[in-house]
Amino acid sequence: MKKILSVLLALVLLISCVALAENALDPEKATTFNRESPVTDWEGTWVLVSAYIGEEYAEENDIAVSGLVAVPENAVTMTVKAVMDASATGSDAGVMVDQGTYTHAHVYDMEATVSFAADITDEEATLRLPWDGWLYTVRGENDGDFNKGVGKLSKVSADDKSLYFTKVTGVESEEIDDENMKYVGMNEAGQLVVCYCEENLVKKDVEVSFGYIFAKAE
Repeated sequence: MKKILSVLLALVLLISCVALAENALDPEKATTFNRESPVTDWEGTWVLVSAYIGEEYAEENDIAVSGLVAVPENAVTMTVKAVMDASATGSDAGVMVDQGTYTHAHVYDMEATVSFAADITDEEATLRLPWDGWLYTVRGENDGDFNKGVGKLSKVSADDKSLYFTKVTGVESEEIDDENMKYVGMNEAGQLVVCYCEENLVKKDVEVSFGYIFAKAE
C-alpha cells in the first residue's frame, strides 16, 4: 500500500512539474512580437504575469536586475477594447487613410483601462492607441492591412506614466520612473506586452527596454 501511495505521489509531482514547465514564461517568446496579430484579438481582460527589463537597458542605466522579473499576484489588470474609429466626418466610408488619393477605410483604435492593487495606487490609467499608431498598407477603398503588430501609444493617463513599474516590481530605478510606457503588442506566446523601448518598436524587432507582460484572464 505504501509503495502504491509513493508511486501515486511521484506521478502527481511529475504532472505538476510538467504543468509548471508548460506555463513557465519563455524570455525569448515573451519579447518576440507577432507582427500579424490584429487588435481585435487583444480584446478582453488581462492579468499581469511578469515584468521584463532588457539586458542592455539595465547595463546602461546601472539596474541590477534584467530579464524576466517576478511580480505580485493580481498586482495589475488591464481591460482592452478595439473601437471602430469614429472620425470619418459623418461618412460611412470610414477614416481617410490616404489623403493623396482620398482613400477611406474602416479602422480600429485600441482603448485600455489599467487597474492596480490597492497597495500600489487607487488610480486607474487609460491607454489609447489610434489606428495610425500601427504600420499599415493601403490597397484601395475600404481595403488594406491596418491595426496589426506592435502599435505606438498616443496616451498614457496616469500620474506615473511608467505605470508604477518600480513600485510593482520592487526594482529601484530613476531612469525607469522618468520614462513613459510607449508600445503595445502581442508576443509569440499570445500574451500582451505594454512596454517602453528606446528604438522604434513599431518598425523593427529590437530589444524591449522594460515592460509588463499580461496573460488573458481565465
